[in-house]
Amino acid sequence: MATNAQVMAQAGELGEVLEARGFAYGLLAQAFLAEPERMLIPSLAESGAVGLFPYAEEPGLIRDGVAEVAAYVGDAASVTDEGYGSLLWDYTRLFIGPGKVPAPPWESAYRSAERLLFQEETLGVRRAYAAYGLASAKVGSEPDDHMGLELQFMYETCRVAAERLGAGDWAGVEQVLRDQRAFLDEHLLQWAGDFAADVVVGAQVGFYRGLGRVLQGFLPVDRGLLEELLVSAAD
Repeated sequence: MATNAQVMAQAGELGEVLEARGFAYGLLAQAFLAEPERMLIPSLAESGAVGLFPYAEEPGLIRDGVAEVAAYVGDAASVTDEGYGSLLWDYTRLFIGPGKVPAPPWESAYRSAERLLFQEETLGVRRAYAAYGLASAKVGSEPDDHMGLELQFMYETCRVAAERLGAGDWAGVEQVLRDQRAFLDEHLLQWAGDFAADVVVGAQVGFYRGLGRVLQGFLPVDRGLLEELLVSAAD
């Protein structure tokens, strides 16, 4: 029996859904994975990409977070050297240090009792990456369960699903969606809420504070979308 996703694929709508989801995960991954590049804010300001985030017009955390990020990106002071310095420092103090960081960006730091890194959670996400031929470029030095890498995995698998859709491999598309749902359940949704809350409280600039709210709002919404896509169209 066909699922809702298959019905949408036949109607030519699923490709747009996968593209929107990939865009969202790609934007979040870029923001959390590494220190911001000098042209990040000018590039976002020029492209208007922040305002294109899915569900940005619906009341809730996503809309509030997008509005805060957009306000920061649109502020002329944000693109100055001083503004970039403040952004870079906020990323550094939030996620790197020195000292105790307000929002450690690793799943194992939130899910192990001693907040230790390179725990079972790290191995679990590594196995999920390997199933799609993906691996962190920093294996051994940066835990695979970094928030940016987990978001990047969701982005990359959206691309895989789109490629399989284009090839007419419906069973392959459905497998990716099931694997994404499992990854959210077993990993991201187990800790992203706490991490995002720490980002919101600890951030000093609106860019990361807003992104924390977007992350809080988007992951549960995307999980609901996956459930809807995979359910039988007759249900």
